[in-house]
Amino acid sequence: MSKDKLNYYTYSLDMKILNILAIILFIIIMFFMIILKIDFSGITKYNIAFLIITLILWLILHEILHGIGFSLFKSVNKKNIVFGMSLEKGVFYCMCKEKINRNIIFTSLLFPVTIIGIITLIIGILLSNDLLIYLSIFNIIGSIGDIVMSIYFYKCPKDIIYLDLDDCTSFTVLSNKDLSNINIPGIKLISNGIYNDKMIAKDKRKLVISKSSWIILIIIFILILIYIIGGVL
Repeated sequence: MSKDKLNYYTYSLDMKILNILAIILFIIIMFFMIILKIDFSGITKYNIAFLIITLILWLILHEILHGIGFSLFKSVNKKNIVFGMSLEKGVFYCMCKEKINRNIIFTSLLFPVTIIGIITLIIGILLSNDLLIYLSIFNIIGSIGDIVMSIYFYKCPKDIIYLDLDDCTSFTVLSNKDLSNINIPGIKLISNGIYNDKMIAKDKRKLVISKSSWIILIIIFILILIYIIGGVL
């Protein structure tokens, strides 16, 4: 891509729209589960504490797979792949804080929903494994942001450059073409202009957990502990 008149387009994820899309996706998946006569009511045999812990681990695995998706490409410096948790914003995240091409971001976005979403859902159905079906469906629903972003990049020119800065709910695209006419529900353009080399990520810590996330995690742990102790007594 020529650097002449290279523009930046910074987008944020519209969580309200994404939540609506997630509900629609859930309804569609459950419709097919009914058609296939899949009964995963056996999930009720697991206690709530176990399901919550397993779900959190599944979400962490989701982000690890994003990181693996980035790492599949030799051009990516693994030092620039960072993980984080911002539960007050409702997100776990993996970011690649360097300029990457469309193929790389495509691969990273679709890696988790393919591996521990679609593939594991098929395996769960074949094995009649209620827990695997439950986790896979949750992962697919939770991947709505990844799916919407993938649709956006599909509509972008092939030579765009993707750039993560320091905000886990936004991303930046560099292009010498006009991208302002690409409108995808769940993604909104918040700023654009002429790109300059000063637009870089400044925080490259490998793991970032916000203070609010620590508080939420502690509360969850205490509630799980109370639930377990109550069950024992």
